[in-house]
Amino acid sequence: MSTIYLDNTQLKQDIELLKENLTEGRITEAIGLADKMSSRRLVDILIQAPEESILPFLRGIGWSRTARIAAWLPEEMTLDLLKSFKPEEQQEFIKFLDSDELADLLDHLPEEERDKYVNYFLPHQQEEVEELSKYPPDSVGGHMESEFLTINYDKTVAEALEIIKEARKKKSDNIEYIYAVDEKKSLKGVTSVQMLAFSDKKEKIKSIMTKNMQVARVDEEAIEAARLLRYRRYKMLPVLNAEDIIVGVLTLDTAIDLLAEEMTGDFLSITGTSEEESFFTPPTKAIRMRLPWMAINVFLNLGAVAVISSFEDTIAQIAILAAFLPMITDMGGNVGIQALSVSIRSMALGEIQPGEIIKELKKELMIGFVNGLALGSLFAVLAYILEGNPLIGLIAGIALGINVMVAGIVGGTLPFVIKKLGKDPAMMTGPFLTTITDITGVSIYLGLSTIFLLQIF
Repeated sequence: MSTIYLDNTQLKQDIELLKENLTEGRITEAIGLADKMSSRRLVDILIQAPEESILPFLRGIGWSRTARIAAWLPEEMTLDLLKSFKPEEQQEFIKFLDSDELADLLDHLPEEERDKYVNYFLPHQQEEVEELSKYPPDSVGGHMESEFLTINYDKTVAEALEIIKEARKKKSDNIEYIYAVDEKKSLKGVTSVQMLAFSDKKEKIKSIMTKNMQVARVDEEAIEAARLLRYRRYKMLPVLNAEDIIVGVLTLDTAIDLLAEEMTGDFLSITGTSEEESFFTPPTKAIRMRLPWMAINVFLNLGAVAVISSFEDTIAQIAILAAFLPMITDMGGNVGIQALSVSIRSMALGEIQPGEIIKELKKELMIGFVNGLALGSLFAVLAYILEGNPLIGLIAGIALGINVMVAGIVGGTLPFVIKKLGKDPAMMTGPFLTTITDITGVSIYLGLSTIFLLQIF
């Protein structure tokens, strides 16, 4: 019997060959290579492929495989593909989509277009999508999957293994665990395929099942359940309704997507970009998303303008002072964004709670003092070399050093304050941070310059 080795070099060659075939329109050859690759890898390839090659390729690999690929695509791209198919193709494609994926697609469709595609749903899809639509989009119920395995806890290990065997034949998802229920379908325990494999086939499920389980409720926040999955390293969580009946599962893949979306949304909010915007967002919609935010920033920046205007006489007498203003304000902004990003990331991952603001304050004070001292000293030396005036160098260095420390403290702690107030820290901290650091840097720099103006001359 010969041994088959997985050759990474060959895989890389196949990937490059598939890309080349798609680029040059050799669809039949591309389809032949598709069986060697996972759906996730095909997604990465198709996103970069020419548009005219994508549809023939997907038609060629079959609707079942196309549906598995679509599960990894951005919803906007899946919708574009769906609209490009012929009506009979749309119907075939939809048959193979999971109910949670269908629910996500409907959420991205205008109201007037939904009925057209709902008419293509199979009866069980219609029922499952309606069930999912009962729950808020940010709840566990809104993200759970309805495909999972259950067995009465009075059944035997042999019967459980038979259920798993049948599920594998049907290529069902979420078969790593089988949930033990009573006659009312209330959840009583859980067992894994591995545990079943090493158990006596005649043994009852209730004697080997794990009774102490982590569960999620349909009305809980999905992001909290996602964090639980991440920390516990489970592959899925059973989702229960108010009667303790299992109605779905939250998978690790979904949890990872939720955590990634939250973190992406937080960082996009810092820059004033909506997490709903992507590469596929039409320019007109993107403008509507971005422009209001930038308009707000214009008004916030008037604070810094007002401070600079109040020192107009100082700047007029020593024009060189204006040359160092951008460095002081920009450095404060950069340091603040660093601290802000770390704080929001830690909050998103549950590493630190909003009540731990004092702990964060102490940390940022220490970091800010050291960074402010080092960067302020460096800038003071550079300013002195450039202008040959030690007092201007000293003032510029002090202003930059203090601004760096303030920026770190504000960026690190302000998200906690805003979170405590029940607001979105990612959305609100960015503009406040830049305004505070601009005003602080300008005030200290020009204030010290005004005080020591006579000595500078």
